[in-house]
Amino acid sequence: MELSALPMPGAGHLADARCQDQHCPVPSLRIGLLGSLTVNGQAGGLVPAQSQLIVALAVHRNGLSNQQLRSLLGADAGHPKPADSFRQLIVRTRRALGRASDGREWIEHRGHGTYALHPDARVDCHEFESLTAAGIPSDDAGLLAEAIDLVRGQPFTCCYYWWLDPAIVESVTARIVASAETLARLRLAGGDPAAAVRAARVGLAVDPSAEQLWRVMMRAEHAAGNLAGVRGAWGRCLGVASEVAADGRPDSATSAVYSELLAR
Repeated sequence: MELSALPMPGAGHLADARCQDQHCPVPSLRIGLLGSLTVNGQAGGLVPAQSQLIVALAVHRNGLSNQQLRSLLGADAGHPKPADSFRQLIVRTRRALGRASDGREWIEHRGHGTYALHPDARVDCHEFESLTAAGIPSDDAGLLAEAIDLVRGQPFTCCYYWWLDPAIVESVTARIVASAETLARLRLAGGDPAAAVRAARVGLAVDPSAEQLWRVMMRAEHAAGNLAGVRGAWGRCLGVASEVAADGRPDSATSAVYSELLAR
């Protein structure tokens, strides 16, 4: 062995010191589902099979058995993923993710054939749920603003998995709308119509048919003295209603708000 290949005395301590001086980032796993799928802020960083594995474990936070994962990752319920392919997928995904700061795998085997994400893994859906569970009942604008900041678009975008229950997506969407409406109402009551409009827009980007958000947006635009904004919001609401409403018209409550604001 060449002398240059031998480690210098104290090299490990020097590396640790350099790491501290340069503020080396702590290993992390951040999974974004409130919009297009991202892993550590990047889209497309993993191959599709690895992404599907990550999403399955993120959605089922308490973990899944070997058999359950093989079933989900197969082409359909009747064709589970072969055992050898599944083991290879676990190994390759672990390698791609690296390890947590405690040295453990991000995809942990918790015994009895059960796999789950490391406790330090962050999933924006779970964080959003915790923030809104506390923020909505207490009308806490700070918590709700933090939650809304996590939303990047329609949840689970591009997650075209046969096992992903539409009810899960609908539930998350409804919670985003409720949070956006509550935050917009609080911002408007606090004298910040611009912030109210921003909150409403986040919710409408997720569900354009949520008329309660169009109503609060029109009120916020009116409070800001922006009649053009009121008319613009009404026009966009009309366009959406023409496509989704049974009669092609907005709800009577929405029409009433628009008429009331113009009358003022």
